[in-house]
Formats: sequence, C-alpha cells, structure tokens
Amino acid sequence: MGIVLSREEIDHYLSAAPRGILCVTRDGHAPLALPMWFAWVDGKVVMNTSLKSKKVAAIRRHPLVSFLVESGEHYWTLKAALIIGECEVVDDQAMVRAWTSRVEEVKPLYKERLFPKELPPHLQRLYAQDRAALIITPKSITSWDFAKVRH
Repeated sequence: MGIVLSREEIDHYLSAAPRGILCVTRDGHAPLALPMWFAWVDGKVVMNTSLKSKKVAAIRRHPLVSFLVESGEHYWTLKAALIIGECEVVDDQAMVRAWTSRVEEVKPLYKERLFPKELPPHLQRLYAQDRAALIITPKSITSWDFAKVRH
C-alpha cells in the first residue's frame, strides 16, 4: 500500500478540513496563494468571495488554479490533497446565495463556530457587497498521507 489517499479518504478529508490554499495566476506577477474557507460539494471545491476581489479578476483571465488542503505537525502526520482544476466564477447573486446555502449545509461549522455572530461595521459593509461563488472542478487530485508509511 502506498501513501496515496483513496477516493473515500479524500472525500472525508476535504469534507472535514476548514480551509485550503487557493493559488491563482496573475499577469506579470508571481502566483498568488490565498487561504480560503471552502466546502467539498459533489466532488467540487466551493468558496465565495467579494465579486470585486482581485482573485475574481485573476481567475476570469486564468481559470486554471490549484487548491491545497494540508495538515500535520510532524513528518509522520503530514497529509494533503492537491487539486488542479478549472475555477468557474458565478456572479449571478441568486446562484451565489444558492451555493452559499449549500456550503453552509455541508459545512455548518462556519456559521456555527467560525463566523462572528455579529459583524463589525467594516465587515457588514464588505459582506453587503455583491459576492461571487468560486467553483473548482478538479482535473486531477494528488494526495499523500505519511501516516501510511510503513517500516
């Protein structure tokens, strides 16, 4: 047995992870790595962000992205799933709300534990702006779990 995660293990790992790193391509600059809350929904990574964000503009120009979820404190506990795929930007606000509801359904920990019950004024303004759903359809998933390494 290798150190690769099975499809079931990948589904479980991505369903439980609270955040990942989205990497987007920028014209004339180094790739940009961004921590993002996400949900693993029907084999896709789903996130949302401000429609005005620079990552939305970058993804519209270069939809091929990578998304890394990793964990582990020591060599023998390192685990990760690296997704390479096309990222779709959904800007229709009704569709964004539908995707956001789906994320909250699949990953209730955001609303229940991580998101503030009452937003400060600057965040109220931010979240009142139009949002975009970002949906990554994987072309490939590379995974590893060093806990599977045997003597």
